[in-house]
Amino acid sequence: MTNLFLAHKLRSRQLFGESLMTAIDIQSPPSIRPWWMENAGCLGKSRLFFPPPGERPAARERRETRARKICLECHVLHQCQDYARNQRELGFWGGESEIERAEAGYAPTTPVIGLRRHRTATTS
Repeated sequence: MTNLFLAHKLRSRQLFGESLMTAIDIQSPPSIRPWWMENAGCLGKSRLFFPPPGERPAARERRETRARKICLECHVLHQCQDYARNQRELGFWGGESEIERAEAGYAPTTPVIGLRRHRTATTS
């Protein structure tokens, strides 16, 4: 059948009251995000909380200082921190970097580049 014929056939069925499903209505699944994420002070500010590729240490420090300020003013700080620790997240969550979480015993499942260098620099 040609596309023109199919289009005509669809139109004629619609005219005569036959219900014809031409598209599937897809409903989005309910949100699986925790309630507190929708109320977090960082909502829409991901660039501050996740490093760009190749970020230099000084830039990371500046970015994390700005992120920490937002976290410390946030009313869901503790929920965020617990989530990040339990999920072994990367990035800056709940006022902590992944390095700080690793040092607290909640290391991410992905290796953190620079962790050894950070520990050496802070312990010497």
